[in-house]
Amino acid sequence: MILQFIFIPVYFYLLSFVFVNGVIWFLNTDDLRIFSDIIVYMIGPLFMSVPFFFWTYGSRYQIGDAYESFGQEVWRLPTTVKAFYGFNFVVGILFLFPMITPIISLFGGYFIAVYLLKWCEEGKMISSQRKTILLTLLYLPLPLLVIIGFYFGYDPLGEQAGIFGFFLKLFNIWNTQLDVIYTSALILADSATIGGILYLIYEGAQQEDPTVRIPGPLITLISAILFIFLEFIYLVIDPEIFPTEAFLELFHIGAVVIGVFMLIVRYWKGLTTSRDTSIIGWLTLVFFQIVNFVSGDLKVISRSTAIFMAFGIFLFLFGVAYRHAGRRY
Repeated sequence: MILQFIFIPVYFYLLSFVFVNGVIWFLNTDDLRIFSDIIVYMIGPLFMSVPFFFWTYGSRYQIGDAYESFGQEVWRLPTTVKAFYGFNFVVGILFLFPMITPIISLFGGYFIAVYLLKWCEEGKMISSQRKTILLTLLYLPLPLLVIIGFYFGYDPLGEQAGIFGFFLKLFNIWNTQLDVIYTSALILADSATIGGILYLIYEGAQQEDPTVRIPGPLITLISAILFIFLEFIYLVIDPEIFPTEAFLELFHIGAVVIGVFMLIVRYWKGLTTSRDTSIIGWLTLVFFQIVNFVSGDLKVISRSTAIFMAFGIFLFLFGVAYRHAGRRY
């Protein structure tokens, strides 16, 4: 939780310093430039951070419980599978977070009101609707200059492109490096599948003998070594020396077969039920692997969809955990 308070302002400061830097056009003089720097590098990141600060602080117990239940109650998956979704979540957040955050920061007054303007009534903390609406409207104009500059650059006559320029760079990287990003995620998915079948073997043995313990750390280590090995083959080995593409293709096919087999066995053995949210994780993992076989014009669309689908599943399941935790507060 403390890391969130440190990470959030640092993240927005880096975005402002690296991608949105510049001088506000009407403060572009020697005497006034310091005020421009204060707005761009201090006030800007602060405005962006306000909603997340107050949401994190106001929901700190709920968020803490959500983190815990996310792995234990809502999503009972091996560590390697969670790592796969975590990888796709990071990729998704890299693209979406800078684009949607400025809009959220416009409503920072709402987050301030919800967690500051509270009173106690019948033992429950509730928020004054009138005060919340008033503070939201009063706050709304304050970050407008920062948000416009964050999106489009602070000098409309200059070459600054703001966060849109950053997004265009990311989009270009996405188009040129999609195969590397997707294949790395796919190798992680394959490694997670192998770890999943080992996990399944021990779960089956545990059904017969409750004293059997699942060696989670050992399975995670095996999957990690396999991932490093396959990634090394993909990125380092010269295709002229070793048929890396054919080898990985065969491995992917084997992983898909194992994944489908594992799903059937888990459902048949009652280890995964239709009401268990972890089945979403297993199904998406298999879908992600199958998408690898799409080619032609649909290749970019299907692979991009698979990555952002995994990102969405990760976010959705955390939302489920957060909602469940909220019932206790």
